Amino acid sequence: MKTRQLIIAAAMLAVTGGAMAQQASTMQPSSPDMTVPASPANGVSNDPYVQKRQSDADAKAEYKMQKKTIKQQAKADKKAAKADLKAEKKESTAERNAQLAQPQPKTDKTP
Repeated sequence: MKTRQLIIAAAMLAVTGGAMAQQASTMQPSSPDMTVPASPANGVSNDPYVQKRQSDADAKAEYKMQKKTIKQQAKADKKAAKADLKAEKKESTAERNAQLAQPQPKTDKTP
């Protein structure tokens, strides 16, 4: 049981040390003879994961813009349809009232 705990502790220390080593390599060099990898001038990385993440973000932004445009168009169409419906309703109400205002001919009901 003791050896198992020692092995686990040693593995954790090794993982932690590896993480620290990676962190240290990404920091600015302290001596002038060390070189830092040059970052691309246009902001595009050579890393495929970064490229995928960027293309996904671009696609998502484009989708949102299209969705917003479509939503605005649908809203405008709905507003126009509602205005047409109100106009038709007003027209039909006026027509019905005009017909009701005319005197109806009386009919004799003889059986």
